[in-house]
Amino acid sequence: MTLKAVKDLLVGTLVGVVSMLPGASGATIAVIFGIYERLISDIADIRRKLLHDLRFIIPVGIGILIGLFVCAIGLDSLMKMWEIPMMFFFAALILTQIPDVMELGNDGNAVTKYNVLALIVGMVIMFVFLAIGLSGGGAENNVDNPIVWLLAGVVLAMSKLAPGISGSSILLAVGLFGPMMSAMKDFDMSVLIPGGIGLLVGALAFAKVIDHFLTNNRKSTYFVILGLTVGSVITVGIEACMGLDGTTMIVQSIIGIVLGLVLGVGLSKVSKRYAQETIDEKIVTE
Repeated sequence: MTLKAVKDLLVGTLVGVVSMLPGASGATIAVIFGIYERLISDIADIRRKLLHDLRFIIPVGIGILIGLFVCAIGLDSLMKMWEIPMMFFFAALILTQIPDVMELGNDGNAVTKYNVLALIVGMVIMFVFLAIGLSGGGAENNVDNPIVWLLAGVVLAMSKLAPGISGSSILLAVGLFGPMMSAMKDFDMSVLIPGGIGLLVGALAFAKVIDHFLTNNRKSTYFVILGLTVGSVITVGIEACMGLDGTTMIVQSIIGIVLGLVLGVGLSKVSKRYAQETIDEKIVTE
């Protein structure tokens, strides 16, 4: 395995881990590390692009799966112990990456009213999900219907491909997050198979939509992504603030914010180097 493949594996693992955390978005990490457009382009055109880009797709895909299952195994106890500080940590981490998202969408031209509208749309989407999350209550459901898990997989795929939107938060709002975690830890095929099929179908369909907008309206698409990212920081911050309880948790949350900011600044420097490598490699493969 080459050094670049190892880096792809590690980035994929980070995307997978973050994807499983309520309030956090793995797609935002993909944007920050410069692999988002390449992944979307490959998934949207399997025959012409994905099959010719397997040396990138395979390590990233394996990494995402590792991140998903590792996080599923250890997430329950971790979230029970430090749920609110972790939410502040990720809000701070994502906050430091906003300038990078802005830079990726900058084409050198002046910002138009359509770009601003796209930004507002992205933020409004996140506030809608915040409202759904607050009203859902998070009560867990015991679901045995494979159709429900198939639809949950489709919704999860769409959220995974939309930066800023946390699929885990959506499942948490409708009471399916806990059962999904249990199914992943226990390798319950009655949940994983229909959920996996839904995830695949949703990813293939939604990737084509995103690829179309990235190709034809790249700047406005990135402004939507920017709105989703900014909105995710605000919504996660609001949810975390509502969960604060006691001096000890406040101190832990402050530590989480500081660690998130410090790690975010360091991550930004690493991600820029990796993103440039990924872009250069994509140019060579094309």
